[in-house]
Amino acid sequence: MKSKILLVFLPLLFISNVLLSQNKKHYAKAKVSYEVKTHMDKTKKSYKLMLTRMPEFVKKIETIASEFDFSLMLNDSISIFFLEKKLFSDNNAASFAIIDAGYYGRVKQKADNFLTEELQESFGRFLVSRSYQKWELHKETKQIGEYLCFKATTFHTTTNPKGKIFKWNFTAWYTPQLPYKFGPIGYGNLPGLIIELQGDKFTYGVKKIEFYKDGEKSKKNKMPRLKRLKRITEDEFEKLAAEDEKRWRKRND
Repeated sequence: MKSKILLVFLPLLFISNVLLSQNKKHYAKAKVSYEVKTHMDKTKKSYKLMLTRMPEFVKKIETIASEFDFSLMLNDSISIFFLEKKLFSDNNAASFAIIDAGYYGRVKQKADNFLTEELQESFGRFLVSRSYQKWELHKETKQIGEYLCFKATTFHTTTNPKGKIFKWNFTAWYTPQLPYKFGPIGYGNLPGLIIELQGDKFTYGVKKIEFYKDGEKSKKNKMPRLKRLKRITEDEFEKLAAEDEKRWRKRND
């Protein structure tokens, strides 16, 4: 009789532990607020053309990023990075600056990979599963506010339809004082929270960190959720993007 009770009890205990673990993932331990500064490439012909035809619009693109408020909700196992909803002084300029900031939708980071919510693509909306960057860790440090930060660098390359390769460089300043392997726009998997992220087109920096009480479960620290979209790999996404660009070029040649 005891063995039968045990056989019933153990699965219930397992289910209870799984549900408890999942429930913990839905609430954040901290909310990190980031600001971003975007940098337009002034050497490009497209920039010079826009500056000639729409100088006021270009100035707005260069300054409107100051209106963006990005947040990173995190706990020990996951994080969600997102742009806070608000009205901008110029929505068209904001759409340009958001792309320069490398933001294409909310990002969910986990231990082994991260998901990007690609919402601005003309060829479809997807959740794209991506691998983390390979970082080179450096001994160089700098103090950012109350945190001692260490330097890490990485890069990735892109190839246009003509076969030209572009290299994009990134520098992260992370702090082991906050042992969370997360950061803005999917950059993470470092031995601490990314306090500052520098790219060729943007710089993210922490403005504020709000910590929640242990075990707190309230509306303000509930994790946002990604949209229910088709999930694809990064390779699948890049193929779709390349095909879409070819179609666009054919229409505009």
